[in-house]
Amino acid sequence: MSDTAIQSDNGYSALTDALTTSFRLLRFVLIAVLAAYLFSGVFVVRQHEKALVLVFGRVAGSPAEQVRGPGIHFTWPRPIAEVIRIPAERVQTIECRAFWYNAPATLAHPEHQSFGPTLKPLLDGYTLTGDANILHSIWLVNYIVHNPESYVFAFEDTHAVISNELAHAVIGVSARYPVDQALRLDVESFRSAVEQMLQKRFEQIDAGIRIERVELPALAPPRQVAAAFAAVISSEQERSANISAARAEATRALNEAAGDAERIRSEGAALRQRFVMQTAADADYFTQVYEQYRRNPALTRQTLWQDTVTRVLAGVEEKYVIQAGSSGRQELRLILSPEKQQMPQTRRPGARDSRRN
Repeated sequence: MSDTAIQSDNGYSALTDALTTSFRLLRFVLIAVLAAYLFSGVFVVRQHEKALVLVFGRVAGSPAEQVRGPGIHFTWPRPIAEVIRIPAERVQTIECRAFWYNAPATLAHPEHQSFGPTLKPLLDGYTLTGDANILHSIWLVNYIVHNPESYVFAFEDTHAVISNELAHAVIGVSARYPVDQALRLDVESFRSAVEQMLQKRFEQIDAGIRIERVELPALAPPRQVAAAFAAVISSEQERSANISAARAEATRALNEAAGDAERIRSEGAALRQRFVMQTAADADYFTQVYEQYRRNPALTRQTLWQDTVTRVLAGVEEKYVIQAGSSGRQELRLILSPEKQQMPQTRRPGARDSRRN
């Protein structure tokens, strides 16, 4: 065999070996790609999450198994199947600023933003109250997905539906409330009415969600008349403070008057009791003296006179007995110091004045 033939056989063998190796490698790659493609159908549903599997656009599985819970699951890979994840069993929040005035988010203090004398159409949001006043408000809706299938298929954009229904509820409730009641006096009732209307609405349309709470983090009058609203609020607060102070003073005065009245009644009752007892004692004494007087008038008069003189002289510092002329008649004169004088007391019947002889 010639060298040319030998070289040709060697080249053919080398090419055959190369092609064989290439096909083997390609088969391995294809198997690996096929395995990776098939295993791409494995998916994990995380905690507080539900999943729906669509095979050729339809929900796969029996009615009891259509909603996949947390765990590892397998389905056909794309494009045969599609996994739709739904956040469930946890509260989600949507903010609605459609009724708030226009304030650039880049401002550190939006309240210091300059504004014109009127609202800007299509920029400043607001609602009209029942008494034709304007309110700005920011709303938050907290909801939970309780029916994943309805949540996915009932509406194309559930977030937009929630925002629109919230706006409808806010407009409807605002029209029933005067501005003072909605802004200051009954804010909680205003918020609760919006929440109840929104909950009832989503029960009717069956969007697969449950409204947990509607919050009202911001509520304000138009900035153009905020100073007037602040002045009214300040006046009402001052009025309430004055009324509270007046009521407190009235309560104090009534309590003090009641205490004084009770004290006066107690003192009057005690004085009456003392006067009655003193009168009864004087009556008994008078009765006893009268009986003695009936039996012996002269002796009784003499005894009473002596008792009176003795009682009077006991409190007198200076006493004078004066001889009145040649008749021998004596006069008893007493000097009473002004500081020694006391208020006259109730005298017993028959007692004489101690200042007379």
